[in-house]
Amino acid sequence: MNIRIVRVHLNKMGNHKKKFTDYSKFLKAGVAMGKYQKIHNIIRKDYMELINVTEKHKSEKKEFDSLYRACLKGLFSIIEADIFGLNNLDEYENYSDRDSFKKKFKSTFKQVCKTWNKTELQEKYFDEKYRELKELKKKRDELIHPKKVEHLYEASASEFEILKTVFNDYDLFINNLMKDFYICVDMNSMDILD
Repeated sequence: MNIRIVRVHLNKMGNHKKKFTDYSKFLKAGVAMGKYQKIHNIIRKDYMELINVTEKHKSEKKEFDSLYRACLKGLFSIIEADIFGLNNLDEYENYSDRDSFKKKFKSTFKQVCKTWNKTELQEKYFDEKYRELKELKKKRDELIHPKKVEHLYEASASEFEILKTVFNDYDLFINNLMKDFYICVDMNSMDILD
């Protein structure tokens, strides 16, 4: 993911920018972008390694089951960290970390994609990919708060492939969102000498 904080001529940035008129808010947004990027990249790297280790243990039932369950939980660690980080950058109206996952997910990406002129990307993901993510979220919730033995999901090759597909779809969505993703400050509105 490439997130850039730049000071260039606004016309060179295209339509994918959030423009600030307050320099202190611009700096705060730059810090928020940096934190978001760092957290996302660390968790993503760990998650991709977990996927690779799980792949290598598919023939060992006990290990495969445990690793699959870890993958199911880990996927939502990435997503929930992204939601939090993006709301620090461009908070949706009445944001609360206590909102339901569905509300936070949909509201966050609608807000961010609206601000950065990427609503088509958001709509396409929601229309084509969100249902599968929602189904995995239900499984993750059952795994985290099991009420039945069946909620401690056993791995299967097909379920693992679904999980990898959902991750890859989300990963592609986030990477496309972050392409040409800028913040800028209107230098004309700043009183630098004060």
